[in-house]
Amino acid sequence: MAGGLRVFVLVAVLLVAGCGRSDAEIAALRSAVEAEMATAPLPVGAQLLRGRFDKGCHDFFECADGPDRAAVYSADLYLGRHLSGPASECASFVGVLRGKGFRLVGGWGGTTFEVNEAACAAGHPGSGTVVRADGKSFSDKASLKFSLLDGDVVAPRYELTYSPREAVVLSEVRLTRSMVAHIRGALDREFVLEAVPEVDGIGAESTGIGQWRVPATATSLRFEVTCDPRDEVWLDAHDPDITGKPYGWGRQVVRCTGAVAIVDMPVELKGDKAHVSMSVYGSPASAQRQPSRNGDYVVRFVSAS
Repeated sequence: MAGGLRVFVLVAVLLVAGCGRSDAEIAALRSAVEAEMATAPLPVGAQLLRGRFDKGCHDFFECADGPDRAAVYSADLYLGRHLSGPASECASFVGVLRGKGFRLVGGWGGTTFEVNEAACAAGHPGSGTVVRADGKSFSDKASLKFSLLDGDVVAPRYELTYSPREAVVLSEVRLTRSMVAHIRGALDREFVLEAVPEVDGIGAESTGIGQWRVPATATSLRFEVTCDPRDEVWLDAHDPDITGKPYGWGRQVVRCTGAVAIVDMPVELKGDKAHVSMSVYGSPASAQRQPSRNGDYVVRFVSAS
C-alpha cells in the first residue's frame, strides 16, 4: 500500500512538472507581449513607464478550476509635459489615435461608439478600447485599453491583453449630460438618475449602476422626484459597506403628488463611494406588498453636500 502511494505521488509530481510553463516559456511570452505594447500609439515625446506584466494562466495546473487567462501588460504614459484638464487631455489623445489610424471606443446601452472630441468636451472620462479605423482589434494578437483618469486625477495608462478582441461596429452616439454622468459613475453634477419615459437619454434601469463616486466629505445627497399621485418612490442611499446596518437604514419613501419634490438624504460614508438605488411602486407599498407603478416618473440627482 505504501509503495502504491509513493508511485501515485511521484506520477502526480511528474504531471504537474510537465504541464506548467517553464521560465523560458514565460520569458518568451513576456517578450512577445512587450513587443506588442511597444507598437501602442503615443504622442510625440511620450514614453511608457512602470510596466507591469501578468503572465495569466493556460491550463488546469495554473488556473485550478478557473478559465484560461491571457497575459496582460500595463504601463503608465509619461508625456514629458505638464498635464492639463481631463477634457483637453481626452481630446488630445483621441486626436493622436486618429492620426495614427486608430479609434478610441466606448459603450452605452449595448451600443459601441467612438469617443471623440465632442464626447471629451461633454465630460466623458476618456477611457475605452483602442481599435483600428475599421473597428478591428488593436492587432491580430492583442487588444489594448486606454485609461485617462485615476479617480479624478489625470494619469494616462495603457493595458494590453495578449488576445485579440472581436471587431466592433461604431455607431454615432451623442452623449447627453446625464449619459456622461452614468458612464463616469460620479455624483458631481445634476443628472437624470432614472425616468419613464426616457429623459435626457436615461430610461428605467438603463445602466444598472448602483455604486457611485461621491465626495468623501458628503453628508447629504439631494434628489428631485416627480411622479404620478397614485405611486410612491423608494430611494436608498448608503455606504456600500453596510455590515452591521439594518436593511433600509438609508431609505426614504416619497409619496407622489404630481409636483416636484426635493428629497435630502443624510448619508454616513466611510470613503468616497455611495450605493444609490430606487424603485417605483403603486401606493401604498410595503416590504410584503409592492404593487406595480401606475404612471410616469423622473428622478434626478441634484447635489451632494
